[in-house]
Amino acid sequence: MTIPVAFSQEENADIRRGVREYKAENFQEAELNFRKALEANPQSEKALYNLANALYKQERYEEAANILEGLVNKELPESKKADAYHNLGNANVGAQQIQEGIEAYKNALRLRPDDNDTRHNLAYAQKLLQEQEQQQQQEGDDEQDDQQQDEQQEQQPGEQDEDEQQEERPRPDQISPEDAERILDALNQQEREIQEKIDREEKQRRPLQPERQW
Repeated sequence: MTIPVAFSQEENADIRRGVREYKAENFQEAELNFRKALEANPQSEKALYNLANALYKQERYEEAANILEGLVNKELPESKKADAYHNLGNANVGAQQIQEGIEAYKNALRLRPDDNDTRHNLAYAQKLLQEQEQQQQQEGDDEQDDQQQDEQQEQQPGEQDEDEQQEERPRPDQISPEDAERILDALNQQEREIQEKIDREEKQRRPLQPERQW
């Protein structure tokens, strides 16, 4: 009987150290301590849950989601299962698995309907999904337009006189290499600005209400 008690004490000590490191925002150290606790007790729900939080903070969203997927299938008190679903939703959204995040938030709300944080995150994820679908629709429309333009160009025969085929005449609207370089630079600058805007929006695109702790 002494061995399980020793393991339990070791497990709890590692979890406490992990929580201290987590609160100090030393998330890698927190991860190491939670993993030590799991060496003492691989079934420790608290160690698994806190490990998932530490991984989430390191933006290792898929790893966190995998752990939480296992936890929500365990026999947990409703409040803890709601927390696990809430955090699973955050991890899924972080991994760009928006639909899965929405389902996790819904499951959390089924267990705890008055949770305003989860409701906020659900609305946010639904907005992300709508934007994602609109972007995919726009990309599909653009691709279809490009195909139609290509088909129209192929249908127009390029008839040329033999004299025109033998002699390439410079078109008056041809641009100089210098102008072409300037246009290319302008396009590259525009692309960089667009990418920077996307990056800024992506950083602002994570106002999820924070993960829950046990």
